[in-house]
Amino acid sequence: MPDATSFDALIDRFIAERLTPDELPQFFRFLENEDFRTRYAGRIDMDLLEEAWLGWSNEQQAGRLYNNILQAGNIPVSNTPVRKMGWTRYAAAAIILLAGIAVYRYTVKKPIRETAAPVIAQAPVIQDIPPGRNKAILVLGDRSVVPLDSLANGSTVLQGGMKIVKEGNGKIDYLPAQTGDAHDIIPKNSVRTPRGGQYQLALSDGTSVWLNAASSITYPARFTDGDRTVSISGEVYFEVAKSPGHPFIVNIDNTDSKVEVLGTHFNINAYQDEGTVKTTLLEGKVKVSAGNGSVMLAPGQQSAGTTVSDAVDISQVMSWRSGVFSFEGKNIQQVLRELARWYDLTIVYGKEVPNIRLRGEMGMDLNLSQVLKGLAAMEVVCRLEPGRKLLVFP
Repeated sequence: MPDATSFDALIDRFIAERLTPDELPQFFRFLENEDFRTRYAGRIDMDLLEEAWLGWSNEQQAGRLYNNILQAGNIPVSNTPVRKMGWTRYAAAAIILLAGIAVYRYTVKKPIRETAAPVIAQAPVIQDIPPGRNKAILVLGDRSVVPLDSLANGSTVLQGGMKIVKEGNGKIDYLPAQTGDAHDIIPKNSVRTPRGGQYQLALSDGTSVWLNAASSITYPARFTDGDRTVSISGEVYFEVAKSPGHPFIVNIDNTDSKVEVLGTHFNINAYQDEGTVKTTLLEGKVKVSAGNGSVMLAPGQQSAGTTVSDAVDISQVMSWRSGVFSFEGKNIQQVLRELARWYDLTIVYGKEVPNIRLRGEMGMDLNLSQVLKGLAAMEVVCRLEPGRKLLVFP
């Protein structure tokens, strides 16, 4: 019998995608032996493989893939037409053979999990990554920092004649403290979310603010003299309290852009790695300024700089507020940037960036492993490495 130790080494190299052209035929020859097929079956994630082949949509594609893999393993190519065997069986065979167990799957009748041998020489297990949550810090006027996620519900902090109250639903409110002098200097506060965090707050004028991951807002503890000006970074959604004659102004950090409103609901995406500040209006009217230009938005419109579009899917823009990743029509880079912010990942691409546009949606409450299985079903293959590094293969 061939040497089991040598086969275990080939398994490790195959999983790590480090087999040389000379080693690949040797690997497939090992798999001609039922004991080694069984040995290898315990080393793969069948759920992931079964999801992956669901994306193959036609007979020709499945047949070509199947024959290409057979040739890669120096296994004789069958002349049986694809139609006679059934394309779904070819697709399944191709994907499973790519993992090294096609012969096992189609010659052994028992389910793989029933016959799998004990795992031998497994690669180190990388811990799964949980989803993000309500997490932020509050930076006070004296630069002291309050971790909001660990602050007890009902706790209060005094700032500029206002009482900052930590509510029980993952938010903070600014309420009149009935202390201090109206002429006191009003300190500026900031709320900042890390990668993997979101948070909600209510400003002193009653405006509600939601911060997505890796975002921030800086604002006075109390608005005075009709001046309602804040600055933001990242992605922030506003429901601005009406105050006739007192516009609400949002400055975008590190840009010359700002948004001016009276009372309205709107979303600003100003992540620097997205390239352009996008303002989406849900209700009311806003004026968006960038450089020397400005535009007015009506509900349902979106501006990218000062370019206005009516073709905007509001539900997709606001999906993060509903706890959903919306992938519809986005390319793989856009999707992975969102995942990187929510799961605090570093994305590393292989030789080339996959040219794929995705569809569908996933809940933001899923562990990363579950999201990666869903992406695999859409032909996006990723592998989590130590140090929260996500490798993406073409």
